[in-house]
Amino acid sequence: MKGIFKIKGIVGSGMVLQRNKINCIYGTAEVYSDVIMEFRGTTSITQSDEDGNWKIEFSPGEAGGPFTMNIKCDEHRVEFTDIYVGEVWVSSGQSNAQLPMERMRFSYPEDFALPKNDRIRMITIPINWSLDGEKDEIVDVGWQSNADEGTKAENISGGVHWVCASPETLGDMSGTGYFFAKRLSKELDVPVGIINASQGGSPIASWLSMQALEEMGDKKDYLKQVVEYLADGRAAAKQKELAENQEEWGKELYGSAAKPDFSDGSWISSDEGWSDVKLPGNFTVEKAGFYWFKKIVELTAEQVEHFNTYKTWLWMGTIVDADTAWVNGVEVGSTPYCYPPRRYAVPAGTLHEGKNLIAIRVQKNSANGPLRFFEEKPYYLFTENTFVAPCVCRNFEARYESLYPLDGERIDLTGDWKMKTDVQVRDMPGQMFFEWLPTALYNSMLAPCFKHAIAGALWYQGESDATHPAEYKNMLIKLIDLWRHKFVYGSKDLPFVIVQLPNWSDGWNEDIASKDGGWANIRQVQSDVAEIAGHAGLAVTIDAGEWNDLHPEKKKTTGYRAAKEALRVAYGKNFISPSPKAEFCEFKKGRYVVRFDCGNSSLVACKTDGKAADLNSENKDKKVYGFSLLCSKKGVESVIETDAELIDDKTVAVEVPRGVGDVLELRYLWADSPAPVNLYSRNQLPAAPFKIKQN
Repeated sequence: MKGIFKIKGIVGSGMVLQRNKINCIYGTAEVYSDVIMEFRGTTSITQSDEDGNWKIEFSPGEAGGPFTMNIKCDEHRVEFTDIYVGEVWVSSGQSNAQLPMERMRFSYPEDFALPKNDRIRMITIPINWSLDGEKDEIVDVGWQSNADEGTKAENISGGVHWVCASPETLGDMSGTGYFFAKRLSKELDVPVGIINASQGGSPIASWLSMQALEEMGDKKDYLKQVVEYLADGRAAAKQKELAENQEEWGKELYGSAAKPDFSDGSWISSDEGWSDVKLPGNFTVEKAGFYWFKKIVELTAEQVEHFNTYKTWLWMGTIVDADTAWVNGVEVGSTPYCYPPRRYAVPAGTLHEGKNLIAIRVQKNSANGPLRFFEEKPYYLFTENTFVAPCVCRNFEARYESLYPLDGERIDLTGDWKMKTDVQVRDMPGQMFFEWLPTALYNSMLAPCFKHAIAGALWYQGESDATHPAEYKNMLIKLIDLWRHKFVYGSKDLPFVIVQLPNWSDGWNEDIASKDGGWANIRQVQSDVAEIAGHAGLAVTIDAGEWNDLHPEKKKTTGYRAAKEALRVAYGKNFISPSPKAEFCEFKKGRYVVRFDCGNSSLVACKTDGKAADLNSENKDKKVYGFSLLCSKKGVESVIETDAELIDDKTVAVEVPRGVGDVLELRYLWADSPAPVNLYSRNQLPAAPFKIKQN
């Protein structure tokens, strides 16, 4: 009987191989079988060992493509096609590294209109987890064959899925990874491949190995979690328990809820049992359950004609927790959790002249916290030929303000609504995400990529670890060291680009300076680690978030800035300056004087309306926003926001008001979501947040 022949890792048609470095193709075969690979006119031969393992190391040469790779072993023939040679980067982290372009379809319609681009390619590693050590292939993706004749790689069941950017594939690509690759490919004039290994909500421990956690010496709690669920049947039993609890709760919720009947007209004609509310807003509810909101919209015959002629959208901002929406009794969409924007297509013919009913049933999963319709989100009923900004831009990338509505319909849905309680139940049972366990994603999603040659790593994560910055610092240093050892076909000082967390305040509009730090502490840690790790860059995105959205859509800003750092750190483009960074501070004549390292650039303070920095060269100011002082007076600590001004192209003077007591720290942009941000370099990069302790 013939042994199983496999090609492991992430090798597949459409892939990108790292130029001018040793690459590796590996797998298993029958013992002592010859394996022959042909690529770009060169033939490489190896033999499987006593355990059936084999590998072929080769250099794919200079950038180019498309190419074909043929691999032979006994009767097996595999052909991989559409291969390119260029630059390969791993992009990893949690939801903001993962967030697909489909979420940003309305923010970047121009990218969805672009033709196919063979030079931007991505493999999205399927979400999977394991605790029992490193895997060398993606589950259900590795190819195996006992065929008696040649096989094209495209026909392999469950094959590795590399795709190039096109209108058909773009929606599934990571937004951060796509814009990073787009900028890198343009600047280097080569194909760029992204290995997208990311998972929403994942803490940094899930991307570390068991050995790394053991070596750190103080991670017993993490190791206990691994040991507990490694026990035979323990994980399966827990999963079964959780699923049964969720099913039982769902039966309670839906079993007690009234089935909506929109046919008798009472939803429009009667307000009995309904209370008046304003949307958006926050609503205190006593229990988990279903809560209804409704609004009557009167339309003219002319408006209805427009709505039925063009594609129509109902946008309802963002809601805590889940929701289902109906328009005139037609279900137009639902969202199972709080984060995604509610963007529902309304079928043609749904709207009519006269009174139209919009009904939203909100599912609140617990009594903790308010039922929320987030402020400064778009709440509209509109036709596609009318512009609606998909998000509010308080800082950078405020390009929407120059766009105006076209000849269509746009109805603002903020303001008066009606609300009533449907059913109230106990809180939803606790959930557990096994992929977030320590080592879980490292083993199953990252390890299969270790033998694919890469140029560097892009890391966008930290939201899930924001409550313990000191520990996060040590773990991030360890992660960088670990990955540099594990990606054996990368350089020993593998370039890392860290995306610093952007502004965000969970929709509570907290723009003021923070005493304890919050996300500011994580940003400082990320900045410190970029210095400590060496051969690492920091993409400063303090102006590229959304104060009311954990998943900002401004991924073009993020990806492009990360690409700039990659060009500077990995490709020796020293003319590219990083974000301005405070390098010297002294106290003189009642104020602090802070000098910034701007590289080849210089500072500019932009005029601002409090929402978006204006970087036009003719619109400059001297006032700098965002400075604060941590002071101590009679043993009581407090934070005082203070004035600052730009005194030359590299220096800012910060006022110290009289009577504040002893200044403990000078801080800049030390808040979860500071706004406005107006201190930039002339190459349009924001000055990095910081704090400086005073002696």
